[in-house]
Amino acid sequence: MSHAMTITLCIIISLLVPVSVTAGIATENHENEFTASAWPGGLIIDHTCIDLDSIPADWIDASQDNIRIHYAHTSHGGQITTGLTRLEADNSTYSQVQGSGTLPVEAGALCILDGNPPHAYITPDLYWETIESVGITQNTLDSNPTITVSLWSWCTQLNSYSDTQTQTYLNTMSALETANPGVTFVYMTCNAQTSGGDGYNRWTMNEMIRQYCIDNDKVLFDFADLDCWSNGVQNTYNYEHESVTYQVPLEHEDFDGNEAGHTTYTSCEQKGRAFWWLVASLAGWNSDPSSTTTTPPPNGGTTPTPTDGTPLDSNVFLVAGVAVVALVGASIVMKRRK
Repeated sequence: MSHAMTITLCIIISLLVPVSVTAGIATENHENEFTASAWPGGLIIDHTCIDLDSIPADWIDASQDNIRIHYAHTSHGGQITTGLTRLEADNSTYSQVQGSGTLPVEAGALCILDGNPPHAYITPDLYWETIESVGITQNTLDSNPTITVSLWSWCTQLNSYSDTQTQTYLNTMSALETANPGVTFVYMTCNAQTSGGDGYNRWTMNEMIRQYCIDNDKVLFDFADLDCWSNGVQNTYNYEHESVTYQVPLEHEDFDGNEAGHTTYTSCEQKGRAFWWLVASLAGWNSDPSSTTTTPPPNGGTTPTPTDGTPLDSNVFLVAGVAVVALVGASIVMKRRK
């Protein structure tokens, strides 16, 4: 069986079975001496992961030395890059450098390729949503073989996306993982700035992403959770759906502003601190000193529960059709043949 056929077959299997099957597959163009740490049970970066003082300096150094990031996003995702910049301005220990469309090379700094060349403002159809967008992402990775981490940030798409569309995102991320075993793909939730029916839909789709990451040992940057918590207090609102009232997480009032990326600098800095926790963990830091293996998820995740105690309808975990999987696989195979 040819290398291209092997990748395609593994992509199809990985998307039809809820486990990772990337072991033993190697890409032709992307090989790294450093491999980010794996996290059985998933690694969930949320509001419990914002204490920079708890991260040993050695692991900040290790992330700066070893982690190379590809970060694609629209304006909301810029909250992270703004937060990182502000944290560095306050304390040079957290040195980082962002290259617009290019991967910087700077010793002693966390190096970030911002965008998905040739594009700078990255909507779903420029990272994962179409055959062409998968090709763009794969080209970025092939053109920058030292990248170890890739992630894409939502704007407000999950306010209206269906569970089928959300599952396509999960499937495509998994396909990219399979094709690029030297790269850790970080999943993300959608920002929590919208209330009402759209906010309820966003919440259910976010929960779908969280559960998938927990069930399949993925790495999740829980953007929405970071939106909703400030100083240990979570903001929620009540929403009635099919005669049941739910408490839906909503962006905290403390972050109601437009200083950067449609929020406040404080919110940006909170996400920046969580991002350092993410990269230190991927570099090998274990925040649980009692564990002899890897750090368990800081927040194990919970099923949404309405205020009356009735579980949320869990019929949101759909498997995309083989045709969609095959199209994603075909895109990557075509890229390999060029």
